[in-house]
Amino acid sequence: MPESPKAIPDSDNNDEAASCARAQLDESTGKIINLPLWRVGWIETPGRRNCLNVHEGIYTHMFESILSTQSETNDPLYFGHLYLPGGTKAAKSGEERYRLKTWREELDDDDRFDNYSKSSTLNAPEISTPSVDRSAVVGCLMQIVDHRRMEDGRLMLLVQAVERFVVDEVLETLPYSVANVQILLDKEDLQFKGDDNDKNEQVDENFCKYLRGDAVTASFFYHDYEFNKPKLPLGEKNNSYLSKDDVPWLEISNLLPFAGYSSDDVSLNAANEKSSSMQESLLSSINNGDASSNFAEGELSMEEQLFNGGILWDPPSIQNVIVRRSLDTSDCDALETLLWLAMDDFCRATGFNLPEEVRVLMPPEMDYLDQMPSEHALSPLYPKIRRQRRLSYLAPALIENLEEVGKGIRHIWLNTPSTNARLRGALERYDYLNNKLMGQFE
Repeated sequence: MPESPKAIPDSDNNDEAASCARAQLDESTGKIINLPLWRVGWIETPGRRNCLNVHEGIYTHMFESILSTQSETNDPLYFGHLYLPGGTKAAKSGEERYRLKTWREELDDDDRFDNYSKSSTLNAPEISTPSVDRSAVVGCLMQIVDHRRMEDGRLMLLVQAVERFVVDEVLETLPYSVANVQILLDKEDLQFKGDDNDKNEQVDENFCKYLRGDAVTASFFYHDYEFNKPKLPLGEKNNSYLSKDDVPWLEISNLLPFAGYSSDDVSLNAANEKSSSMQESLLSSINNGDASSNFAEGELSMEEQLFNGGILWDPPSIQNVIVRRSLDTSDCDALETLLWLAMDDFCRATGFNLPEEVRVLMPPEMDYLDQMPSEHALSPLYPKIRRQRRLSYLAPALIENLEEVGKGIRHIWLNTPSTNARLRGALERYDYLNNKLMGQFE
């Protein structure tokens, strides 16, 4: 069972505390406190695994600082992955749009929708991107699984993306960025309005923030099962440093790009109990009318502010797609089934074999598909909504290099507010590709 986070350090010197404290979950709010940020020029999404080659001085320093906080109980080592076009070079450019901001500062920035793709930056003219060119405020919470030190001073890190977050408070920017971040759940994980409530009724953030803490804590209880912890295929650790010739790149590639599930489901009982308790507390509060009471003195929930302000958004629709199945449903179960049928059609037409980390997500009742059965079935204790959430990230990742419908839009899946919307967006793109493969167009 996941351990409760240790007490958060209290210090009169916030900068000093942020520099030396280990990033950890504050259960009362669902925030990760003192999270070091790795600001780089690409995007990660939950469910992915990567092997990092860290060579920049500020980041070898950052990761060595993180590794130095490893406890005897092997508590998770976290850092934040945050998109910054141009990486360190952009951070040093002095451009306002590359400055690390909180989500509230981003909402207040009138220039955030300006597109700089056709004009280079003032101080770093070689930096350009095909979309809105600025630092992100939504990123991925990463966990370090294993590491090795190289002879040339580099660090090799095996990491996986476990949750997404939004920057809530900037603590430091030098020598590297540190922030308090709010874990960002999907709508299905935290529904502040009951089924019988008026959908236009406003919900007070003061009501939401404490229930959000319970929901985030419940989500973290599933991590032990959802993310196994393989070791780099480099033998036992010792004090020696690795040369480039010592690194078995092919074996390492077999661990990527997706994280695998654990074969041990012992943690799921505690996770389900925690999730059930959270849902009961949430429903009780909704039924008592706490969600909308005294709203005039409050503010919209953080999630609604992010969506209304354009930081979160639904995937854009594709024009002229022949949808061969009904899309008049908002039910995740139906969308999951339709997406699997579309993926099966795609694989049949292209000869593509789904990786094991995706096949394991296939619902057991869909064993009639042409897909090879997974070697390891998911535990019956594992909630289907979490299986669907994982699929909603992995399914579009399989086609992200195919044509314009998949290329360069990983940030869209990261910024989508719900599992439902991601499943729907992925289904539409698979239908588009299947239409094209079969020569069907409107």
